[in-house]
Amino acid sequence: MPARRVAEQPRSPASGWALTAILAVVAVIVYIIRYYLLPFVFAIAIAFIVEPVVRLVQRRTGWRRWIVAAVLSAAIVVLLLAVGYWIGTTAIGDLQNFAKTAPETLTKFVGAIVGQHITMFGHTYTPKELVHTAGAWVAAALGGKTFLSLAMLGFGSIVGCFLTLVLIPYMMISGPRLSNGAIWLIPPERRHSVTQLLPKMLPALRRYLAGILGVVAYTAVIAYIGFGLVFGLPNAVLLSITVGVLELIPAAGPFASGVLVALTAFQQKSMMTIILMGAFAIALRLSIDNLIAPIVLGKAGRIHPVIVIFSFIAGASLFGLIGLILAVPAAVCLRLILQHYYAEPVRKEAE
Repeated sequence: MPARRVAEQPRSPASGWALTAILAVVAVIVYIIRYYLLPFVFAIAIAFIVEPVVRLVQRRTGWRRWIVAAVLSAAIVVLLLAVGYWIGTTAIGDLQNFAKTAPETLTKFVGAIVGQHITMFGHTYTPKELVHTAGAWVAAALGGKTFLSLAMLGFGSIVGCFLTLVLIPYMMISGPRLSNGAIWLIPPERRHSVTQLLPKMLPALRRYLAGILGVVAYTAVIAYIGFGLVFGLPNAVLLSITVGVLELIPAAGPFASGVLVALTAFQQKSMMTIILMGAFAIALRLSIDNLIAPIVLGKAGRIHPVIVIFSFIAGASLFGLIGLILAVPAAVCLRLILQHYYAEPVRKEAE
């Protein structure tokens, strides 16, 4: 006898509570592995920004997507490797020079702030004694585990960079498949709103990420014009690239670049050069915050400063560096989601 065909039972629609529980579990997992997600974030961001170029070349040439994406990803990987090699070889000499002149530079920097001497805790210190005492305190506080921690951090950075280079071709070639797979995870009855929202969200995110890269490029180029062509610093290229890359880290990045420029300025012998370098750094900062960033970021980056600060604090507290980097993009996405949701008509409840 032929086997009876079992009638398929219709499934129940996915409830909001079930989806909330799943999202909570995913958030916990992301929090646990947050330090290992940076390579994926950088690879996805690069593939996301280059996606329009891949589609344009594919339409113009008629090549298959994997060929275009493979060629572009190979070019990006080679470029990143070349830049990394150049920075690494250049940074070794600069770090050695900085290590030799660091005590003198810090002493000069502290002297410019506190003067000839300062009294603390009943003792009077000269700038040189204060730098020596602070260095001894820091060394005692860090203890013997510092070298091991720095070695682990360096090893993790190397592995992360290598993993990013490996992930870039995968993300560029299989980007649409991965995104469609992510949408497939959403219950079918809830995909319609997502597919309606994505055309509004993706251009804003792409414009924001491309704008951030534009800010980095502008900062590095203008910094090199000032530090290299005007002031003639020997390590102007590396300093300019470092100042530009630090723009990727909101709030903390500009502060770190300001400290770096201040330390570099106090290595100069002429007080007029120090003053002019400080003025140049301030002018560069003002041009970024008040001119370049609003233009290149467009409407995607126009979020109230209070929301931005809250996003930085929440992102950094929950997910560390990756949360700090993704704070503003997450705020942009949340704003677009709420705008899309609140634009829908309110369903009338049955009386």
